[in-house]
Amino acid sequence: MNKSFSIELRRFLLILVITALVGFWLNNVLICSLIGLSIYVIWTFYNIYILARWFPRLESTPPPESIGFWGALCDELYRYQHNNESEKNKLRADVAYLRDSFASLHDAVVMVDRLGGIEWCNDAARPILGLSLDKDYGQTLTHLLREPQFIQFFDSGNYADSIKVHSLHKPNSVLRVQITRFGQGNRLVFARDITEIARLEGMRRDFVSNVSHELRTPLTVITGYIDNFHLLTEQMPALQNPLNQMAQQAERMEQLIKDLLDLSKLETKPNEVHRTPVSISDLSQVVLEEARARCRADNMHRSLALDVEQPISILGQESELHSALSNLVINACKYTEENGSIHICVGLDDQGGYFSVLDNGVGIDPTHIPRLTERFYRIDKSRSFDTGGTGLGLAIVKRILLRHDSSLEITSQLGKGSEFICRFPKHRLISH
Repeated sequence: MNKSFSIELRRFLLILVITALVGFWLNNVLICSLIGLSIYVIWTFYNIYILARWFPRLESTPPPESIGFWGALCDELYRYQHNNESEKNKLRADVAYLRDSFASLHDAVVMVDRLGGIEWCNDAARPILGLSLDKDYGQTLTHLLREPQFIQFFDSGNYADSIKVHSLHKPNSVLRVQITRFGQGNRLVFARDITEIARLEGMRRDFVSNVSHELRTPLTVITGYIDNFHLLTEQMPALQNPLNQMAQQAERMEQLIKDLLDLSKLETKPNEVHRTPVSISDLSQVVLEEARARCRADNMHRSLALDVEQPISILGQESELHSALSNLVINACKYTEENGSIHICVGLDDQGGYFSVLDNGVGIDPTHIPRLTERFYRIDKSRSFDTGGTGLGLAIVKRILLRHDSSLEITSQLGKGSEFICRFPKHRLISH
């Protein structure tokens, strides 16, 4: 196009020069130049007229024959239209392929435009969500799915996680809903019926809770007998070591039952928004003193320090937060070597408030970090046995933080130590 334009410009200048020379020869340069310019203008308007007539039929008719810049312009427009049509056909084929793929899914899939109107849904959307493309096309999705939790999630725009909702379409059914953005503000809504999974999960929680309660009574009896047998060790010294091991295992079992019950209570409690102000700064001081007392009792030599960069308070449940922060600090004490140091820090940053526990212990291989908060997950079983860990501490911490709209970040390097950070969102903070 640039080359054609340069040629056309030279053609225009050549016409002016020729007409000027003819005018000079006829002794009337102005009139001849105006005649030449008029001829060029007429030629230009003629090409514009041809282009205007062809443009509405651009998709189906080849470009008109012309020379110079105008011919190149018509050819370029035709190529652009052809390429554009090919791209549109490819996009149509991709959309058709995606729809065919989504149509074969057992999960409900709904395509929603930027205003929330339904553009397409698969057949599975009828039994799961009660939606049909024939009758619901163009309808606003949130007008048809009236579950408050879903509407809040849909309108929030934060689709990093999925949510679990109870369906109004099918009573007693539970759905897992996930939303993904695509295109210019469009959204894909995926819904899966997890009623059976939720039922099995409830049975598991009930089983763990019931078994933990039932184990408490026999464990109390066993512990009582072990305490009584300790009185006989003076007459029978050979019983000392076996009784000590039995007492140690009974204490470990008691801690495991306590952790199981705590986790079960956290999982079965509703996620209500706690409105009690809790000073994380003051709670950190309490946790620090408890950790120092625990280290002295267990004959562990650790250096513990607290740095409150800025006092923070949040809306929460104090006993739960105390359990979470204490778990992190006690864990740091357990897995930091003799004479190691543990630094606790409380403050504010761009993300909100934070409580961090930094140690210079043995560290954790980064490959284990994504699974650390799973129940009973252990990096080194022998080390957990030595420290008396149950494998539930970080699972409890994660659950408590989730109930407070908060998160746990873990960073670590082998041989250099670990850092555990509780992050509290801004909407939970209380201004001082």
